[in-house]
Amino acid sequence: MEHHPEPSVYLEKVLNINQAIFYCYNEAGERFPVNAIKGFIFCDENTLQFKTNFFPVIGQTWNNFAAELHFYKKGIPYSLKAEGVAIIDSTQFGLVTFAIKQVEYFDANADTDKSLLGTLFKPYMYVYRKSSELLMHTFKKTLAH
Repeated sequence: MEHHPEPSVYLEKVLNINQAIFYCYNEAGERFPVNAIKGFIFCDENTLQFKTNFFPVIGQTWNNFAAELHFYKKGIPYSLKAEGVAIIDSTQFGLVTFAIKQVEYFDANADTDKSLLGTLFKPYMYVYRKSSELLMHTFKKTLAH
């Protein structure tokens, strides 16, 4: 089940998870997994900062672009997806300011499928799907060179 939490609720949950996959969009609307991120600094309820050591080509030619952060962690029964705008700081390499426009909250405990197999595998399927996207993008990039 998903819903849109109040800012104070998701701040606490993001800090509890403290890791995310950073995605950005190119001009064609394609989503790219950029990097796994750990450690966030909240400037206010709708803005956070983090460091990354990799930017896709669009990140090197633009200083702001549409982006997402997917927060999830093994053993934690919920996840969040933040959509917004990422702004690259031109004075400090790797510093990204992320302006949150929308947050979706997913709670595995609120799922209606309570079968044994669904309960056992549901949390891992989301993590597997997201990590597969990151790996596939990495291999696709390596093979293209």
